[in-house]
Amino acid sequence: MEDDFESGEAFAIPDLWQKSSFAPLDNWDLPADLDRLSPFRSYLYSEPEVHILLAPQTSFALPSLDISGDDPLQTAKHIGAQDDGPAPFSYGPLEELEPLDVSTVPSDHEEDGELADSLEDLWSAKEVLKPGTAQLELRNWEKFYDRSYQEPPTVYISEAGPRVFDALLNHGVREPAPAPALQSDVVLSSLIQLAHGRESLLYRYNENKGHFAPVAENIRISGYSPSSFNSLTVDVVSYGSQIRRARVLAHSLQDSAKSPTASIALASGVNIIVSALQTHLGEPLASIGTVLQLQDLVQRPRLLLNRLLPIIDRATKVEDNEHLSVLFDLVQDMELSAPYFQPIMNHLLAYVARPWLDSVESSIGLRAELVVGIASLFDRVDGDKKHQRLPKFITSDVAKTMLETDQSLKLLQAHEPEHPMAQPIVLCRIEPPSFQWQFTWQDIDRIQAQAHAYEGAVSNALKEFNTFGTFNVQQESINSEGGPLPPGHDTSVEPTFNDLLLQVEGPLHTVLKPDHSALATAVAQTLCNSSTDDNHLMQPPISLTPTLCISPLLTAQFRLLAHSTLHLLFRTHAVRSHLRLLYSYALFSNGPFLVRLSHALFDPSLPSATFQRGRIRAAGREGGVGLQLGSREVWPPASSELRIALMGILTESYRSSFPDYATRLRREYEDRGELPGDLSFAIRGDMSDAELEKCINPDGLEALDFLKIGYRPPRPLDTVITTEILEKYERVSRLLLRGARLCWVVKSLLTDCSRSTLRERRRGGEGTMQRFKIESHHFVITLFSYFSNSIDEIWTAFEHRIDAIEAQLDNYEVGRDVEGVVGIKTLHEEVLDRILAACLLRKRQGKVMELLEEILRLVLQFAGVMRKRKHDNVDAGSEKEVGDLYALFRKKLRVFMTVCRGLQEQKSIVGESKIFGAGKKGEEMGNGIGRLVLMLDWGR
Repeated sequence: MEDDFESGEAFAIPDLWQKSSFAPLDNWDLPADLDRLSPFRSYLYSEPEVHILLAPQTSFALPSLDISGDDPLQTAKHIGAQDDGPAPFSYGPLEELEPLDVSTVPSDHEEDGELADSLEDLWSAKEVLKPGTAQLELRNWEKFYDRSYQEPPTVYISEAGPRVFDALLNHGVREPAPAPALQSDVVLSSLIQLAHGRESLLYRYNENKGHFAPVAENIRISGYSPSSFNSLTVDVVSYGSQIRRARVLAHSLQDSAKSPTASIALASGVNIIVSALQTHLGEPLASIGTVLQLQDLVQRPRLLLNRLLPIIDRATKVEDNEHLSVLFDLVQDMELSAPYFQPIMNHLLAYVARPWLDSVESSIGLRAELVVGIASLFDRVDGDKKHQRLPKFITSDVAKTMLETDQSLKLLQAHEPEHPMAQPIVLCRIEPPSFQWQFTWQDIDRIQAQAHAYEGAVSNALKEFNTFGTFNVQQESINSEGGPLPPGHDTSVEPTFNDLLLQVEGPLHTVLKPDHSALATAVAQTLCNSSTDDNHLMQPPISLTPTLCISPLLTAQFRLLAHSTLHLLFRTHAVRSHLRLLYSYALFSNGPFLVRLSHALFDPSLPSATFQRGRIRAAGREGGVGLQLGSREVWPPASSELRIALMGILTESYRSSFPDYATRLRREYEDRGELPGDLSFAIRGDMSDAELEKCINPDGLEALDFLKIGYRPPRPLDTVITTEILEKYERVSRLLLRGARLCWVVKSLLTDCSRSTLRERRRGGEGTMQRFKIESHHFVITLFSYFSNSIDEIWTAFEHRIDAIEAQLDNYEVGRDVEGVVGIKTLHEEVLDRILAACLLRKRQGKVMELLEEILRLVLQFAGVMRKRKHDNVDAGSEKEVGDLYALFRKKLRVFMTVCRGLQEQKSIVGESKIFGAGKKGEEMGNGIGRLVLMLDWGR
């Protein structure tokens, strides 16, 4: 054989026919060969010797009913005790029963007396009265033919029985003495207790190390060596330690939590899984007969706990609001690494997320806020940090929708509390669908259908409410089953005190603790399923399920609340009229107002509003007085002088320009003697010392920067017209007020052009001054005409967008996108941002505006020189000064033109527009700058 093996035969097996070490070297003679097993011959087919721990019992029956002896548990504490314990329970003789009057055997099937005697002997057999006392023998044909036949002893230890293996294990061992074999039933009972996570006779839990350990070394049972027994029981010991640790960690999570949040839900979910595991192992453990069976039984539960314990360990190290995010990350990692346990982890994730989903429902108005511990989702968060409290798996779009829905609900509750959407208890009476975290496409389709039906039913009821004042929802359209409603179901929406009592009288745990039957069922089905399920390959990824499950109902509720809040703003509080008011006065688009304001500020022909002792202020042709900026030396004017000069300008202009403006709203303000939003002239109160210093110079560009248009939006319009937006209005109005002054100045220069030109011709200096007047007039008029036209274009596009939004109020369509309060505010902010960009007032355009201000200051300096020449009749040195100013003006103008051409090429000053349409980023601004360059480039 060795030659064949060495020759390279492929199927040669070396030492295949090698004899056993117990066989003789020469001839094989069975009787003689048994001499090597002669030391163990006496153990063949005999019961093993075991170390008595407890009285031997059949299976796991109750202990003996005789309690007069010693307690067997006391003797079990000392390994190796020789007390056999009390005798096992045995049946005594049965008492004779009285003969029955009526035979239990039918008369037509009565047996003869011999058969009756045999039956009586059968029931009186000793084997029945004392079961287990008869010696059972192996039946074979040899024994059948020959009663004296003796079965030959086997030469295989595996067939010789556990006694031979124990004797062979102890053969030749001197020191130390081998550990004795313990009772199999007692050891197996201890292992079963260990599988339940409990201490037993042979295993104790070490609190310091966090695992179970045997009370003695080298524990074994007959037929097993200590090493083989330990290798078989290591999984059972590990599983028992995991069960104990899972319970301890779950208890610590419950103790550390202060409210019914994700930590309590996670601890409860872990307890449900542990209980489901114990239930799954309960019935099979009762029929366990070997250690191998027990090892196989705990294999899958042990692997499950191997995945679950790291989740709990990590959850105990983070804050309470991060438990859900941590769990989601770990479950997502297991999607491909352990798909076998994916159903359990999915249900655990949905179970832990239930309190958070309830909080979201409460925040957006789908659940009445009557449950202790469940408050608004965003109430505990400040400012822009609201999104940080949300779980990580919530996308920015979903988080934004949640926040806007929460704000819309609060706005409606604050300003129209009688509205049905502002009363969550009303919606709860119609049983709206709730958020459900599902993981199959079928369930996701069902969620979308429920959300669509809910939105359609409530939108129809809102149309009826806006028209007739009644709110009736067709409950049948919301019912997902499509069947009739239960008897006695009330669809009326009048909230009563009994509605509140129904919410708070029920048990608290039924509200705070979600149904855990799905989680327990998932554990049982996963552990009982012997084949790997590939259905998870056809399911949506875990990362997409939050959005797919939450978005349908959340978006439907957002659209319903957005429609209600827009109706509140447009129909009840006339937000559009307030926007037009700002456009007319803060952006100087009202022509009559701008003309009257310019005369009151700059017209030197109007009587001065300055108070002079002993003189009465005279009124002008139109009955007004002016500040005469540009014709006076003392500046700024006193507050009384300013009030007199500007008195009546806003009021008269408003009444003449808005004859049909919101009649009810106008009458309300006129009764109080006010304009809408307290519209008035005001003095800026946030000016720095440097800004105040610049305002003192009457010839300076910043001479009127202290003056502004004051406006305070009434509630709830302050959600659309915010303080930040009003600051942007103020920046634009400051620039336009400067423009109004410069336009007055350059027009005044041209008015005096003929007389000054005649004088300059006589002195030979007509060219420079004349060119400076014409070019400055062209530059100023063109520049501020461009600013005004750009503002008009942007605002017109905004008006068209508002028209489309307002048209949706009367034609609600299910599933159609709608702008909420935040959307209107965003549109308003975009309008102001585009206006700032068109007027070169954005922060990134600061250098351009500084260059423009330098050019405008040169124009004002030139106007001051010309005014001195006119009034003081001084010509000496003025020509040189004008020449220097003109040269500097031309130089800076060329730089400004170069910069504007660069801006025209960039076309990226503003972002993507929601007003002008998607995809238009900076095109409008680029085209506007191009028009400005073309209009200013008069040399070509």
